[in-house]
Amino acid sequence: MVKHKEEHITWHIDGDELLISHPQKLYWPKEGYTKIDVLNYYRTISTTILPYFKDRPVTLHYFPRGIEGFSFYKRNFENESLIRTASYKEVSQDKTIQVPLIDSSSGLLWLASRGGIEFHLWSSKMPNSTYPDIAIFDFDINENVNFKNVLQAAMYLNKLLNTMNLKSYPKTSGGTGLHVYVPIVSEYSFKFVREWVKKISDILADKYPALITTQRESGKTHKSNKVTIDYLQNVISRNTAAPYTVRAYSSAPISTPLSWDEVKKGGFTPKSFTIKNVPDRVAKLGDLFSDVLTNKQQLPL
Repeated sequence: MVKHKEEHITWHIDGDELLISHPQKLYWPKEGYTKIDVLNYYRTISTTILPYFKDRPVTLHYFPRGIEGFSFYKRNFENESLIRTASYKEVSQDKTIQVPLIDSSSGLLWLASRGGIEFHLWSSKMPNSTYPDIAIFDFDINENVNFKNVLQAAMYLNKLLNTMNLKSYPKTSGGTGLHVYVPIVSEYSFKFVREWVKKISDILADKYPALITTQRESGKTHKSNKVTIDYLQNVISRNTAAPYTVRAYSSAPISTPLSWDEVKKGGFTPKSFTIKNVPDRVAKLGDLFSDVLTNKQQLPL
C-alpha cells in the first residue's frame, strides 16, 4: 500500500513503515533520474543484493542533493532503529564506532531514502572482522586508457588463477575499472591476503609490463597510462563498491557482476550497466556473482 501526502510517500516494507520525503528530488540532472528512481531500483534488486551485506560492515556515500551536490561518507551509526550495528574500534582515531549491518529491504531502502546512493562493503564480516573472506584485485585506469585494456588484464589474471585451481569472479566497479573477487576461507590475516594479491599482481606486471603495473605514485592508484592493480584494497575496514550498488556517476551506473565470457568478448564499458537495465539483466541471467557467497577457497601458500 502506498499513501501520497504532499511531497511524501509512505512505503510498507517488511512490516516497517518507510517515509520517503521529496521522492521527485532530482539526483541526476542530465538524465532526469530522481530519488524515487534510485529507491525503485534498490527495491527491485533488494533480494539479490542483500546476501552480500550479511554481517558485512557498510560505508554509505551520501549525496543528499544529487550527484552534482556535496557528498559525504558515513559508517558510524548510533541509535538507529531500522538497522543492526556492530562495535568496531578505529585504531587510527582511538575510538569505537557502530558500523552498520544491513539485514533487510527496509534497512536498505531507509538508508537509500536519506541520500545514501552508494553502498561500499568491507572484505570481512563481523564478528571475525580481522580475517577477510574475499581477496580483491582492483583494476583501475585513468581517462587516457581504454577500458578494453582492463578487460585484457583481467583475462590474464583469470588465466593465472586457473593454473592455481582458483576461481575468480569479475564485476564492473561502476566507475572506470573492474573488480575481481577471489572468495576464500576466513583463515588468513589481512596482511597475508594483501601480500598474496601483491605477489600475483607483481607476476602479471612482470609478464605484461606494457599493460599492467602495481606501482603507486603519491598515493594515486591510476596515474600511469597502464592498468593499475591496487592490492591495498585488501586492508581491514577498506571499502569496495558492493555488487549491484548504484554509483554516483553520469548515467547512474551499477557495479555489475559479469561472466568471464563477457569479459573475453568485451564490447561494453562500466556505464553500459545502469539502474534502467540491470534489473532486467538479473531477471534474465540470474546473479552471476552468487558463487562468491559459497565458494570459499584455500589460498596456495
